[in-house]
Amino acid sequence: MKRHFASIFAPILLLAALGLAGCDSMPGEVHGRLGPAPETTRTFQADPRSVYDAARVALARMEFRVTGGGPAQGRIEAVSGLSKKDSLQGTRQISMSVRIIALSEGGSEVSVTLKEVIEEDSTDRPGFATETPLRDTPYYEVFFGGVAQALATPKKG
Repeated sequence: MKRHFASIFAPILLLAALGLAGCDSMPGEVHGRLGPAPETTRTFQADPRSVYDAARVALARMEFRVTGGGPAQGRIEAVSGLSKKDSLQGTRQISMSVRIIALSEGGSEVSVTLKEVIEEDSTDRPGFATETPLRDTPYYEVFFGGVAQALATPKKG
Protein backbone atom coordinates (compact mmCIF):
# COMPACT_ATOMS: atom_id res chain seq x y z
CA MET A 1 0.00 0.00 0.00
CA LYS A 2 2.81 2.44 0.87
CA ARG A 3 4.58 1.65 -2.38
CA HIS A 4 1.40 2.21 -4.41
CA PHE A 5 0.84 5.60 -2.71
CA ALA A 6 4.43 6.66 -3.43
CA SER A 7 4.19 5.64 -7.08
CA ILE A 8 1.14 7.88 -7.54
CA PHE A 9 2.29 10.78 -5.38
CA ALA A 10 5.82 11.13 -6.83
CA PRO A 11 4.75 11.94 -10.43
CA ILE A 12 2.15 14.41 -9.20
CA LEU A 13 4.74 16.17 -7.08
CA LEU A 14 7.18 16.25 -10.01
CA LEU A 15 4.57 17.74 -12.36
CA ALA A 16 3.65 20.39 -9.80
CA ALA A 17 7.31 21.37 -9.35
CA LEU A 18 7.84 21.59 -13.11
CA GLY A 19 4.69 23.63 -13.54
CA LEU A 20 5.75 26.15 -10.94
CA ALA A 21 9.28 26.35 -12.30
CA GLY A 22 7.89 27.02 -15.78
CA CYS A 23 6.29 30.30 -14.70
CA ASP A 24 9.69 31.98 -14.32
CA SER A 25 10.86 30.73 -17.70
CA MET A 26 8.31 32.88 -19.51
CA PRO A 27 9.35 36.43 -18.62
CA GLY A 28 6.68 39.01 -19.16
CA GLU A 29 4.08 36.61 -20.55
CA VAL A 30 2.52 34.92 -17.53
CA HIS A 31 4.17 37.02 -14.83
CA GLY A 32 3.27 40.29 -16.57
CA ARG A 33 -0.40 39.39 -16.85
CA LEU A 34 -0.73 38.10 -13.30
CA GLY A 35 1.44 40.64 -11.50
CA PRO A 36 0.33 43.88 -9.90
CA ALA A 37 -1.15 46.62 -12.05
CA PRO A 38 1.50 48.81 -13.62
CA GLU A 39 1.66 52.44 -12.66
CA THR A 40 1.88 54.98 -15.44
CA THR A 41 3.53 58.19 -14.34
CA ARG A 42 3.71 61.73 -15.75
CA THR A 43 5.19 64.95 -14.40
CA PHE A 44 3.41 68.31 -14.54
CA GLN A 45 4.90 71.73 -13.80
CA ALA A 46 2.25 72.77 -11.30
CA ASP A 47 1.71 72.50 -7.56
CA PRO A 48 -0.05 69.35 -6.23
CA ARG A 49 -3.31 71.18 -5.44
CA SER A 50 -3.60 72.55 -9.00
CA VAL A 51 -2.83 69.11 -10.40
CA TYR A 52 -5.44 67.57 -8.10
CA ASP A 53 -8.07 70.03 -9.32
CA ALA A 54 -7.08 69.38 -12.95
CA ALA A 55 -7.30 65.61 -12.36
CA ARG A 56 -10.83 66.03 -11.01
CA VAL A 57 -11.77 67.98 -14.15
CA ALA A 58 -10.24 65.28 -16.38
CA LEU A 59 -12.11 62.54 -14.50
CA ALA A 60 -15.40 64.42 -14.84
CA ARG A 61 -14.85 64.75 -18.61
CA MET A 62 -14.18 61.01 -18.78
CA GLU A 63 -17.42 60.46 -16.82
CA PHE A 64 -15.66 58.83 -13.87
CA ARG A 65 -17.16 59.21 -10.39
CA VAL A 66 -14.76 60.04 -7.54
CA THR A 67 -15.17 57.57 -4.67
CA GLY A 68 -12.31 58.48 -2.34
CA GLY A 69 -9.19 60.46 -1.65
CA GLY A 70 -8.65 64.17 -1.37
CA PRO A 71 -6.16 66.96 -2.02
CA ALA A 72 -4.52 66.67 1.41
CA GLN A 73 -4.02 62.94 0.88
CA GLY A 74 -2.67 63.45 -2.63
CA ARG A 75 -4.82 60.69 -4.06
CA ILE A 76 -8.05 60.11 -5.95
CA GLU A 77 -10.03 56.89 -6.28
CA ALA A 78 -12.59 56.86 -9.09
CA VAL A 79 -14.79 54.48 -11.09
CA SER A 80 -16.40 54.60 -14.50
CA GLY A 81 -20.07 53.96 -15.04
CA LEU A 82 -21.32 50.39 -15.22
CA SER A 83 -21.67 48.81 -18.62
CA LYS A 84 -23.49 45.59 -19.43
CA LYS A 85 -21.54 42.57 -20.62
CA ASP A 86 -22.60 40.69 -23.75
CA SER A 87 -24.52 38.17 -21.66
CA LEU A 88 -26.67 41.02 -20.26
CA GLN A 89 -26.30 39.51 -16.81
CA GLY A 90 -22.80 40.72 -15.98
CA THR A 91 -21.33 44.19 -15.64
CA ARG A 92 -18.00 45.85 -16.39
CA GLN A 93 -16.44 48.88 -14.76
CA ILE A 94 -13.04 50.60 -14.77
CA SER A 95 -11.47 51.68 -11.46
CA MET A 96 -8.72 54.28 -11.37
CA SER A 97 -6.27 55.11 -8.59
CA VAL A 98 -4.42 58.41 -8.91
CA ARG A 99 -1.51 59.42 -6.69
CA ILE A 100 -0.10 62.98 -6.74
CA ILE A 101 3.18 63.90 -5.04
CA ALA A 102 5.15 67.14 -4.93
CA LEU A 103 8.61 66.96 -6.46
CA SER A 104 11.54 68.56 -4.66
CA GLU A 105 12.60 70.44 -7.82
CA GLY A 106 9.08 71.78 -8.30
CA GLY A 107 6.09 70.40 -10.10
CA SER A 108 4.10 67.28 -9.33
CA GLU A 109 4.30 63.62 -10.24
CA VAL A 110 1.04 61.84 -11.07
CA SER A 111 0.87 58.04 -10.97
CA VAL A 112 -2.19 56.19 -12.29
CA THR A 113 -3.26 52.55 -11.94
CA LEU A 114 -6.27 51.21 -13.85
CA LYS A 115 -8.20 48.01 -13.24
CA GLU A 116 -11.09 46.39 -15.05
CA VAL A 117 -13.75 45.12 -12.65
CA ILE A 118 -16.02 42.41 -14.08
CA GLU A 119 -19.00 40.84 -12.38
CA GLU A 120 -20.03 37.87 -14.53
CA ASP A 121 -23.53 37.22 -13.23
CA SER A 122 -24.93 40.00 -11.09
CA THR A 123 -28.36 38.35 -10.84
CA ASP A 124 -27.17 35.04 -9.41
CA ARG A 125 -24.09 36.08 -7.39
CA PRO A 126 -24.13 39.83 -6.73
CA GLY A 127 -20.97 41.32 -5.29
CA PHE A 128 -18.58 38.70 -6.70
CA ALA A 129 -16.30 40.51 -9.13
CA THR A 130 -12.82 40.02 -10.54
CA GLU A 131 -10.26 42.80 -10.94
CA THR A 132 -7.74 42.71 -13.76
CA PRO A 133 -4.96 45.28 -14.18
CA LEU A 134 -5.24 47.25 -17.42
CA ARG A 135 -1.97 47.65 -19.27
CA ASP A 136 -2.47 48.70 -22.89
CA THR A 137 -5.43 51.02 -22.83
CA PRO A 138 -6.02 54.57 -24.07
CA TYR A 139 -7.50 55.55 -20.70
CA TYR A 140 -4.02 56.53 -19.47
CA GLU A 141 -3.36 58.96 -22.31
CA VAL A 142 -6.90 60.35 -22.24
CA PHE A 143 -6.56 61.05 -18.51
CA PHE A 144 -3.10 62.65 -18.73
CA GLY A 145 -4.19 64.69 -21.75
CA GLY A 146 -7.22 65.89 -19.79
CA VAL A 147 -5.03 66.90 -16.85
CA ALA A 148 -2.68 68.85 -19.16
CA GLN A 149 -5.64 70.54 -20.85
CA ALA A 150 -7.23 71.49 -17.52
CA LEU A 151 -3.92 72.93 -16.28
CA ALA A 152 -3.53 74.98 -19.48
CA THR A 153 -7.08 76.39 -19.30
CA PRO A 154 -7.17 79.62 -17.25
CA LYS A 155 -9.52 79.49 -14.28
CA LYS A 156 -12.63 81.64 -14.44
CA GLY A 157 -12.98 83.84 -11.62
